[in-house]
Amino acid sequence: MRAAEDPLPTSVGQALESVCRAPKWWLALSGGRDSIVLLDMVHRWLQSHKGPELHAIHIHHGLSDRADHWARLCEQHCADRGVPFECHRVSVSRDLGLGLEAAAREARYAIFENRLGPGEVLMQGHHQDDQVETVLYRLLRGAGPRGLAGIPATRSLGVGRIIRPLLTSSRAEITAWAEASKLLFEDDPSNVDTSFDRNFLRHEVLPLIATRWPSFRQTVTRAALLQQLTLAELDQCPLARISGLLGEPGLRIDEGSDNAALSHQLYRWLVEDAAEPPNFTQLSEFARQSLEAHADRLPELIFGNQRLVAWQGAIYRLPIEMPTAVLPSEIVVGMNLTGDWGSLYWEADCNGLPEGLSLSSRCREPREKFALRGRRSREFKQFCQEQAIPPWWRAALTVLEHDGVPVCLLGVSVLRGADDIPYVGDIARFSPRWLPFQSLDRIE
Repeated sequence: MRAAEDPLPTSVGQALESVCRAPKWWLALSGGRDSIVLLDMVHRWLQSHKGPELHAIHIHHGLSDRADHWARLCEQHCADRGVPFECHRVSVSRDLGLGLEAAAREARYAIFENRLGPGEVLMQGHHQDDQVETVLYRLLRGAGPRGLAGIPATRSLGVGRIIRPLLTSSRAEITAWAEASKLLFEDDPSNVDTSFDRNFLRHEVLPLIATRWPSFRQTVTRAALLQQLTLAELDQCPLARISGLLGEPGLRIDEGSDNAALSHQLYRWLVEDAAEPPNFTQLSEFARQSLEAHADRLPELIFGNQRLVAWQGAIYRLPIEMPTAVLPSEIVVGMNLTGDWGSLYWEADCNGLPEGLSLSSRCREPREKFALRGRRSREFKQFCQEQAIPPWWRAALTVLEHDGVPVCLLGVSVLRGADDIPYVGDIARFSPRWLPFQSLDRIE
């Protein structure tokens, strides 16, 4: 990277070649040096290679008085290159128990995931020094093999994929490219505040290490790669993933699992789903409780805006506040619906409700009894136990009625009241399914 007219680093070109068949490229543009250099490189590569259309996306967090300036700088860089540009303003919540930096990351990645279409690629400007800082920072926090594997060069995000073409390029090389190309950029002033652990490593610790071990960046990068290769072998054994009653992601507890094995599985599960895991001590204690708990106990671990709950031989990942089905008051069988509450769609079922039937929705009444077809009525608690309805959904279930008669408990089954609906043989029949989570891979 000696001058702007030099060819792109081989590793960058190879990364772009590997995803050149994607339907669209997105580039996360912050206005800092790394992302501006990546934009310049990718734009240059596209001048002489066939690739997808490039779009840039900037997240305006509103946390700095320079935020508007960064957005304008990114927009100008894109206008100069004819690259379509999007700026998304987000509200970073300080009430999620995550810390400001982690909350900003959650907000940022939620936008990225929402914008990525099937097979599309998002490029990010993480580089070799970021990798080294990440590995050492996690080591000092007592991370295991997955944490010490560092930043992956590529990973899935929703229906798309993230790649990091600069991950083997050093900060010095990226700076040299920016200077030779006379690129305008502006780094976040908070990046020099050594009261933050990552900045302390960057500005105080790593320069000292370099005086004794000049090639430590390559060494740490190689160590991270070895961890990734080891994990790739371990990951050939798939996790026992399951979906709960309404689509909540879960992990079945293997018979014979001990505390160490379950702790590792939980950590791997969370990382694979791009959820920031709690520290390993907390995971280990939760794993112990999950293995030893009596049937009437529900061990729970809260971290950030999520929680893990153990129930009936499995562990489920849930938001702290469970969604409720505030559906429209009138529903037509066979007509799919979507809203902030999730989605309602209909599956063909010869024992279901006739297509076109008008239904009304309401909340469950206190002490209300329910009966499945061919069964006697049961108090709600006993009904839930018999139908294995998880405790976290019992307050959220909605009753669907026809002419004032309950015919379906949404999320569970068609009820005995549906037997009184006149049946016409040539009309299709359906059962409803409510999915409260828009994405099963990520709980927002």
